[in-house]
Amino acid sequence: MATLTPVPVTLSKDKVPTKKDVRDIVGAFLTEEWPSVDPETLTVSYYASFANAHCPVERPKPATGTSTEPLKVFIKFHNDAGGCLEIFKPLAPTKHEEALLCYEYGRTGLGAKVYGFFKTQDGTLGRIEEFLDARNMEPEDVENSVIRADVAKGLAMFHVLKTSLKKKAVKSYYEAVINGLENYHKMNKLKVLGKEGGVSIDKIVDYDYGRRLRNVVDKLESIGGKTGWCIHDIQFMNVMVKNDPKKGESKVILIDFEFVMQNYRAFDIGGHFMQKMFKWFDEESRIAGCRKYTEEEKRHFCDEYARQWNKLTGDSDTGDQVFLESEYGYLLAITFDIHNMLCFMGEQGDKDPLNLLGLNKLFDEFVDQYAKLNLEDS
Repeated sequence: MATLTPVPVTLSKDKVPTKKDVRDIVGAFLTEEWPSVDPETLTVSYYASFANAHCPVERPKPATGTSTEPLKVFIKFHNDAGGCLEIFKPLAPTKHEEALLCYEYGRTGLGAKVYGFFKTQDGTLGRIEEFLDARNMEPEDVENSVIRADVAKGLAMFHVLKTSLKKKAVKSYYEAVINGLENYHKMNKLKVLGKEGGVSIDKIVDYDYGRRLRNVVDKLESIGGKTGWCIHDIQFMNVMVKNDPKKGESKVILIDFEFVMQNYRAFDIGGHFMQKMFKWFDEESRIAGCRKYTEEEKRHFCDEYARQWNKLTGDSDTGDQVFLESEYGYLLAITFDIHNMLCFMGEQGDKDPLNLLGLNKLFDEFVDQYAKLNLEDS
């Protein structure tokens, strides 16, 4: 499955596929019915982001008989993120490794089935997956204790996943992200973009994240923080809630693994708590209009996580230990998002006021959490 299959398609310069392109890509893997589908009958949507683009595709039901191949599939196109995210390139999976990881994850029954991994004539890489009967998780979903527990168990299972990916030292990630943050420290271009967007970000650009992030990592190390395969990009659109789960089946599925690396498990756990406050692709506000995770909810999540982690590893961690780690993980996750947003501004000249307001919210959360944990600011 993990073999890269050339497909007879050349995407246009903007990389947006035509309906015929889509039909031909899918038909290279689902070879019985899809190749003969009239492209004009397809329903195709295309969504681009900084690192990747995705494309849900649906064909009509056959006029007679029963279909032997899925009517809906999901295509993911890998864009060249380039620029500042190159700092993660030595650590994150290659596009082929990511496809293999998705395949391995899908085979566990926890994720979407992967039909194939392709390369177009113009060199674009991508993969075709099962279309999940699910929706993006909303911040309010985790106020439901059942969904919250399933996210906790899902993260624990992912963190200990047996995969063919090569483990790389956690410290390598922090060397990379701290160097990246230092590149933007006091950068005047970013301050100018903020002013042009009508939202000052001077305090963010002038803040020394590197020194403080080192303090956080040292503290996590001192309390015995454990590591695993972390997703990093743990925003809520990367958690799917199933519309009709089977009895006994998890209600959630984790997706999007382009930044999977070894890190403290606290990164994803604290990041999940933090991301409840944000809706990064909302057209009206990047800040969610709901309450924060309560401590009671966080502790319930950490109890469920510890139970699942111990079941899989034989460890005897407590929910209290996981909760303590997550308090520092909250800061780790914020710095990842701040780095990537400053990177996007620097590379793309982004000055969208909604993004800038979201960036300010991240900064405020970092400062408040750092003070709450009484970390030495020296």
